[in-house]
Amino acid sequence: MKKRAIIYVRVSTDEQTKNYSITTQIDACKQYVAERGYSLLAVFSEDYSGATIDRPELNKAREFAASENIHVVVVYDVDRLARKSVYQALIEEDFLRVGAVIEFVIGQYENTDEGRLQKQIRASIAEYEKAKILERSKRGKKGKAQSGFVLVGSRPPYGYKVVTEPHKAWLEIDEEEAEVVRMVFKLYIKDGFTIGGIASHLTDLQIPTRGDKARHVAKKREFGVWTGGMVRHILSNETYIGTWHYGKTKMVDDGKQRPIISKRGIGKQVARERHEWIEVQVPAIVTEEAFNAVLKRLELNKEQALRNARHEYLLGRRLTCSKCGYSYVGRTRRTHSYYVCNGKQQIPVSLCDMPNFKGDLVDSVVWEWLASIIKNPSAIRQSLMESQEATKQANKRLFERLAVIEKKIAETEQQITKLLDLYLSADFPRELLVERKARLEELLANLRKEHGDVHSHIEDVSLTDEQMAEIEEFCLSIREEVEIATFEDKRHIFDLVDLRGKLAVEEEGKVVYVKCKLGQQRVSVVATSHSSNIGEIATTIYAFPSTARFR
Repeated sequence: MKKRAIIYVRVSTDEQTKNYSITTQIDACKQYVAERGYSLLAVFSEDYSGATIDRPELNKAREFAASENIHVVVVYDVDRLARKSVYQALIEEDFLRVGAVIEFVIGQYENTDEGRLQKQIRASIAEYEKAKILERSKRGKKGKAQSGFVLVGSRPPYGYKVVTEPHKAWLEIDEEEAEVVRMVFKLYIKDGFTIGGIASHLTDLQIPTRGDKARHVAKKREFGVWTGGMVRHILSNETYIGTWHYGKTKMVDDGKQRPIISKRGIGKQVARERHEWIEVQVPAIVTEEAFNAVLKRLELNKEQALRNARHEYLLGRRLTCSKCGYSYVGRTRRTHSYYVCNGKQQIPVSLCDMPNFKGDLVDSVVWEWLASIIKNPSAIRQSLMESQEATKQANKRLFERLAVIEKKIAETEQQITKLLDLYLSADFPRELLVERKARLEELLANLRKEHGDVHSHIEDVSLTDEQMAEIEEFCLSIREEVEIATFEDKRHIFDLVDLRGKLAVEEEGKVVYVKCKLGQQRVSVVATSHSSNIGEIATTIYAFPSTARFR
């Protein structure tokens, strides 16, 4: 019987010129499959970084291999599978678990100590090459900025056009767009327009946005439609006074798992200190005096907004719209308070038609639901256990990966122990054993780090028996004070349990889907009684922090 095979190929943007094109890899892999008489069922290809283990097409390949009884996964080279040796080992283990082995077109590695050593050396070299590529890229970009050149690709700030030569680029003023920039500053400073008013004015004039003029810029709205965010970005951009900055943010590895988003860096993007920014002089469009006047007004508006902020909204900043995803914000009209969808209020074009919700009614039914749990702490354990099981199912891939890592750690530890026996038997050259031991210890260290990262993430989305007992104890400690809780007390409790809600309109009327560390609920907003748990919302249960009483 022919072996059933699939092909996985990968390339990242900075590797296109290194004979790693998708077409080249697929052709070589297909030839490999044909020469060995395999039956090819599918090809999975993607443009994605090999520095992460979670990739869209790789995940699809895993699922396909599990469901279709695949015997062989053909990959062009080790570094196409992963740029980190620990990820390469984990991915191979993932496929082995469903009965599929990985074979490489470039380099055949036998399932022996020597073969595994060669593969680990090749994977380590790939990891080193990736690190060098990143280091050279960062150093090259920084050098260009220090030499007075900008790095904006094909997306210069609005009001400018980019002029390029080999290995250098600079900004020149686009007079047509620059006039729009000057108009925006004038309307805001001299004519007293609001940001929303400026967006409406530009839309009325049907002035093209950058997305209207450039095909590579994603557009969400119709031609000539400006938003407040676009106007605010212009008003707060220092480039217009003649200074473009490089290196305002950096990527840090905080050990957290994140959703797969193509072309994003791996880690968390954080702001750099201003003294770390590199200044590049560019032609100015507005005066520094005008820019400072704008900043002053923006700051005054911010202070005024804080002074005018209403505090009677119990669920303020905790509600989102089920239809458009925007937040619901509190608004007072005469003597009545409402939660209003922010998507509905976008200027100049509303993005949502969801209705307003009465603020006091939403606050009341949600608090009643939470209070009912707190007043009956012994009844929540079953709900917590069910939520915990649902969380495990939602994060099944993480738990499976943790099991694979633990198995790989045990195997690597056994291989290190076996090396000692080989050394004592003197059957292998000492140099080979030392090299092998160093590679295994490096792999083991990486596996333990990955284990710690995944385990930490699992702890964030799971509850232990001790934590559930702590939640019950907390509910018991404040049970007597729930009935007399003040507005500030209630807000404090919402903070502690991280309560969130999603507003929706269904056949029977307005509802709010509530979730927090104590559970989840679908609550009717037209009545004070709540329905039973339905478990239809994806909910993550987090560890509950130790805390004193809320008073």
